[in-house]
Amino acid sequence: MRTHRSTQCEIARCGGFAYLKWLLALAVVVGAALEVRHLLFRKEAAHKAQHYHKATKADFRVTVKLTGELTSTKVTMLKSELEGVTTIKSVIEEGTAVKGNTQYIVKAGDTLESIAAEFGKELLNIKGLNEDYQHDWGNLPDGQQILIPGDLLVELDPLQLKERINSQEINVQRQENGLNRAIGNSDTLKLSAALALKVAENSHKQAIMDREKEINSTIKNTIKDYRGSITNLANKVSISKAKLEWYRKLEERNFLSKMALRDEEQKVAEYNHQIGMAQANLEAYLKYDKPSNLNRRELAVDESVVNIEKQKVKNAADLSDANSTVVTARKTLELELEKLADLREQMANTRIYAPEDGIVVYYAPRHWERQEPVADGSHVRRGQNLIKLPRDRSLKVELSVPQSMRAQLRRGMRAWVQLENSEPLPGTLSLLSNTVDSNRKGHTQRSTFKGEITLDQAEFPDSVSEGMSVKVEIHVIDLVGVNQRIKVPNQCVITRMIAKDTPQTGCWVLDPATQKHQWRPVTIEYIEDNFLAIKKETDPRRGLREGDLVHLSPLTQADALNLEEGVTGKGNVKLGTPGKEVPKEQSKAGKDKTS
Repeated sequence: MRTHRSTQCEIARCGGFAYLKWLLALAVVVGAALEVRHLLFRKEAAHKAQHYHKATKADFRVTVKLTGELTSTKVTMLKSELEGVTTIKSVIEEGTAVKGNTQYIVKAGDTLESIAAEFGKELLNIKGLNEDYQHDWGNLPDGQQILIPGDLLVELDPLQLKERINSQEINVQRQENGLNRAIGNSDTLKLSAALALKVAENSHKQAIMDREKEINSTIKNTIKDYRGSITNLANKVSISKAKLEWYRKLEERNFLSKMALRDEEQKVAEYNHQIGMAQANLEAYLKYDKPSNLNRRELAVDESVVNIEKQKVKNAADLSDANSTVVTARKTLELELEKLADLREQMANTRIYAPEDGIVVYYAPRHWERQEPVADGSHVRRGQNLIKLPRDRSLKVELSVPQSMRAQLRRGMRAWVQLENSEPLPGTLSLLSNTVDSNRKGHTQRSTFKGEITLDQAEFPDSVSEGMSVKVEIHVIDLVGVNQRIKVPNQCVITRMIAKDTPQTGCWVLDPATQKHQWRPVTIEYIEDNFLAIKKETDPRRGLREGDLVHLSPLTQADALNLEEGVTGKGNVKLGTPGKEVPKEQSKAGKDKTS
């Protein structure tokens, strides 16, 4: 029993040492294999790192690669014309076929209200659609043609427009009353002014007549009266003196008393005194009263003339004030009417109808446009695009051309347009703006220019619709023959820092004599898919020459290169002449030939 157990222990011990030796040998073999693989990998990596491209001149197709968006060539854009910010109460479902404005011929007994009720439209919208025709809405004649709005697309929240319209109508009524009152006051003032002027003119005539009377009658009669009185008194004196002589003779004979003689003497004295006073009054009248009365009459005439002029000036001022009041009242009424019209127009703008037949397409905001998508309850501001109504299936491509590519392009250049993986379509760069797109400039640091591609194909299947993104490649030029350029793969050109803040684009070129790499700055003139066209340089320290061995640097080191994704399969599509669609047979033949 002991011998058996000892034998088993020996076998186990010997087996363990053998297993350990086997493991050590395996480890050595594995380690050697890994080392060999590492050496091979390093050798292969070093071999790959030393690959070169021989610089040669070659043909070069220069294109500009962009992305665009399909849009309809004939589209009606409907916007919100309501002031301020409001919300969408209801909007028609996208993709709905709608009918536009229609003509209606007025029949006997038709009124605006009955027509609006018949078609289910609002009065303000019918009036607004026909405002250029100036219809007499209160008396529509038979046979009159009027426009009826199309299908309702969008209804916006009118906010407090109804209350504002009612309040404004009250203001208009008040201003109309004020204008009528001002016109009435002006008419009354005109009558009063005419009467006052007539009174002043009559006063002037009366003053002239009084002056003429003073000269031709009053003065003469007064002088004549004074002189007649003096003559009469003188006659009385003569009579009294004669009586006095007779009385004296009678007294001497004692036929008359002395008292009678004294009475007669008193009369003579009184008459002489009256004659003296009358002569004095005549002289005073001629010296003082006559010129004074004449002056007073002349002054009255002059004063009447002045009064006439004063009345005329006063009438003109009063009439001017009255007219100004009328004009002010009329302008105020016009302003109030304009406010009322604006409010009514705003109320009409709360309903957007289809102006023509089409398929409803919601406007999709661009990434730089800050607005909510079109939906019930969405906030809408004035001028915001809401719905597009394409008129047909004809499409074009809208582009945003970066500033760096603008100089290479010009109108009339041909282009390939590709929707996903479909066959490319030929087109023409029909529009290229000369000014920066200010809408995008405000939302991004990049300067872009508007562009459009007109497609040779006019109709598209229902699966293709506007708003889809497409790849665009614009054919700039073919550098062939004497215009060939040095052509190298993209990975030959890298950008490195030659100073702290100075990058430089160039290649590593192998010097055959020293078998060392030399840094050669280059200028990329054009880009074609995976190849670059190097600009010809006169400085021997710059650029590439035919036969140069250019180091194939890792692509990950090629910074700031324009490697946009281009249109695939464009070799199968001949661009042809702008505006002419390439026949399918020709396109297919080109594709077979390329294959």
